[in-house]
Amino acid sequence: MRVLLATDSFPPKIDGVSDTAAIVARVLGRFGHTARVIAPAPGPEEVEGARVARIGSIPAPLYPELRLGVALDRVVRIARSRWDGAIVLTPGPIGATVALALRRETPLLNIYTTDIPRYLQTYGMHQFVGAATWLLRRMAERSERTLCPTRFVEEELRALGFPRLEVWGRGVDTELFNPGRRSAAMRARLAGGEPERPLVLYVGRLAKEKRLETLAEVAEVLPGVRLALVGDGPERARLEELFAGKPVVFTGYLRGVELAEAFASADVFVFPSWTDTFGQVVLQAMACGLPPVVVTGSATAELVRPGVCGLHVAPGRPGALAAAVRRLVEDEGMRRSMGMAAAAHARRYSWEALVQRLVELLSPGDAPGQVDVPGALAK
Repeated sequence: MRVLLATDSFPPKIDGVSDTAAIVARVLGRFGHTARVIAPAPGPEEVEGARVARIGSIPAPLYPELRLGVALDRVVRIARSRWDGAIVLTPGPIGATVALALRRETPLLNIYTTDIPRYLQTYGMHQFVGAATWLLRRMAERSERTLCPTRFVEEELRALGFPRLEVWGRGVDTELFNPGRRSAAMRARLAGGEPERPLVLYVGRLAKEKRLETLAEVAEVLPGVRLALVGDGPERARLEELFAGKPVVFTGYLRGVELAEAFASADVFVFPSWTDTFGQVVLQAMACGLPPVVVTGSATAELVRPGVCGLHVAPGRPGALAAAVRRLVEDEGMRRSMGMAAAAHARRYSWEALVQRLVELLSPGDAPGQVDVPGALAK
């Protein structure tokens, strides 16, 4: 099967969408299919064994790390070629153009990865929310399925009238992300040379929608705790100023084994965002035996059984977040028990089962209903 993968985020960019696209390409190849990726330039023209058509791009105005494809005539030409199926992972210029330009006979799967309307609201661009919702619905109408990362997202889209929805979660590579990656050297690095102190970790973009300013309360009321922020983004300078003089370490992006070591070497994971549609870093933290603190009423909360493998806190309440971190830091027995439960829970999420479902959905007459894949079993 020749499958076109269209994404506005792909390696070398680091985020959950980029990771998902690269892993889907790799597993499709492992299954004997040919994946061709179309993604923004710059970047390598082969990733995970898949050829990549790099499209001329410019930095996004409010988020220069994000590249917006501008050579859309080339995107249309590629989309109009003959494919056995296509998978779109983003509603940006490349993803949306492919979705709307494909031949009618080409089956299309729409993997819903980015809550654009909520991001627009976060950045005060309310006037564009209606248009963004219209585009997302139009892409869904063209697709055989819109694949939602969680039931939370599925329910939101169903309420907006999106057709043919199915829960399709995310997997985790437990050979890479596991408790055995714990490293004394990495812990010392993340804790600013004080590895004996409790260590709280965040991994992800340093961006406004992540609401990382709420972590200031943790640093303020728990002076014995060390906080490490792994990642980068447009808010880094502001956050470095906010946390100046506090025991906080900024590492920039970490990849591969280093990232797994960071997860496995910390004590508690915090993720205050409530705009994410899944939160892949939460699953990676859990796979490494790290109990997470996440925001209730969010898609990421669906990954974490409260009181079993992590804790939930109300959104926008820094005091509640700090209190949850304090509980885990001060109760070693609870922290260890939740960490073990988190690792066991994460092992249920298989990329192979998830990609096999994509193949079934792209195969005519071979997709009778939603498959019981681990990534759809968050509860």
